[in-house]
Amino acid sequence: MLISKLGLREEVVEFAESVREFCEREFKDALEWDEKEYMPPDLWKKMGDLGLTGMMLDEDLGGLGDDLLTSVVIHEEMSVYSPAIAMTLGAHAILAGNVINRGGNKKQKEKYIPPIASGEKVAAICITEPEIGSDAAHPKTKAIKKGDRYILRGTKIFITNGPVADIFVVYARTSDDPKRGVSAFIVEKDFGNISVEKIHKMGMRASPTGIVTFSDTEVPEENLLRAEGEGIHIMMEGLDVERIGLSGSNLGMIKGSLDVASNYAKERIQFGQPIAKYQLIQEKLGYMLTQLELNRMYLYNLAETWRKFPGSRKLRAATALVKMSSARAAVKAAEEAIQVLGGYGYTTDYRVQMYWRDAKLYDIGAGTIEMMKIILGRRIEQGFDNI
Repeated sequence: MLISKLGLREEVVEFAESVREFCEREFKDALEWDEKEYMPPDLWKKMGDLGLTGMMLDEDLGGLGDDLLTSVVIHEEMSVYSPAIAMTLGAHAILAGNVINRGGNKKQKEKYIPPIASGEKVAAICITEPEIGSDAAHPKTKAIKKGDRYILRGTKIFITNGPVADIFVVYARTSDDPKRGVSAFIVEKDFGNISVEKIHKMGMRASPTGIVTFSDTEVPEENLLRAEGEGIHIMMEGLDVERIGLSGSNLGMIKGSLDVASNYAKERIQFGQPIAKYQLIQEKLGYMLTQLELNRMYLYNLAETWRKFPGSRKLRAATALVKMSSARAAVKAAEEAIQVLGGYGYTTDYRVQMYWRDAKLYDIGAGTIEMMKIILGRRIEQGFDNI
């Protein structure tokens, strides 16, 4: 056992093993799903039966509880088999469900968390817009108060689960106040005047992604999360949790790349011996193992620290750091694995090409690499004594 796995809570290790067994059984066709941009509809119920759809959601409402480390290992184990399904699950439970879990009142949570936790309802979060990406604090989507309702108008893009979602968490402008002008809403698909267009992507192809347009969608005022103007605070908290939880997917892709490359290198004979005997191949495999261990140890520690200090703004730079580091390592690990396999790595018969395409998303989603550097730069500006 590697050092990073030592000292994990027993219940986390046991749950990781159950997820691994589930994926070995249910994800045999993951490469086919990737090719066809397809996610089996019955997978939601199967994941729900195991409790996976209840990550970061209250136990008394059917969830697994607010344990970020468990969410990390779920993403890690699942991403060895299908990073796209892991991302879809994370968008459902961590991005959307956990925002309602943390920001919702008792009535909202009792209504929405149980069906999200069970997987009966699929959830999605709507932040990015066609003209608004990194500047998420200034959406053009508006929510105009009219009596006891808000009229929602605007378009959101790159919405994971958009084509299949029953529940959306939507950030919209409710005033021109530069600091408190954004609010968050729970929007049901059945509210009407919502259209969705599927997006076709380079990677994460088994994860349904779409453009969601709200055309005078009426949202009851009781579906406002917290209060008007609280949207940015809710969003930033959610992004911190997202960056930790979904970074587990990067670990899974590094691990998967190492598994495929090392197994191939032991079997592939060139010049009379396995290529694993050659130092240039060993260097590539050693890089993958090093990145897996270093990023895993940091991420596991950060997830446990979050459990002790949930929502602490002091951890924001750390979430940016681990997201950037693990994403970069996942892309490089997949690239090195492809190189180890040579021509075979460039075919669709092996997972490494899928990892390469899928890992690239985490250079962009949940905050670009460039934005992560800005967050770290601002933290450094405050002085090293405060880091």
